Amino acid sequence: MEHDLLRLAIARLELERRRWLREYFQSLGIPLGQGQPRILDCLLRKGPLSQRQLAQLCGIDDSTLSRSVDRLARAGLVRREADPTCRRSLLLHLTEAGREAAERVSNAFARQEEVLLRGIERTEARRMTELLALMRENLLREPFREP
Repeated sequence: MEHDLLRLAIARLELERRRWLREYFQSLGIPLGQGQPRILDCLLRKGPLSQRQLAQLCGIDDSTLSRSVDRLARAGLVRREADPTCRRSLLLHLTEAGREAAERVSNAFARQEEVLLRGIERTEARRMTELLALMRENLLREPFREP
């Protein structure tokens, strides 16, 4: 397979995956971009988390996550509270509106996964996940060097 075909296929898939959900998330009043839906979904599944924990679980860098959380807080979907186990740390919680939006986001992600995997056998999907993880690991292990 030519490398440019793989790169283009990945880019097209990500573009279409985002487009497919964009209008629905906008109708929920969820700020879009920089992983806000993913943040809501993660807080719903994992409960209150520190920003560092959330960044790791969502695969978002700390500075981007901070801006995203600010937008979600302004939208009334998350709130910051003191961490009872560490006075210097804050935990991110879903508000009631945030919980409702997160449940709808989670359902939308599940629906999208159904559509994405239609016609793909379970073993093929598992292997595709393994291959994508390997590709990510390759990038993490070997920093870019100019050819």
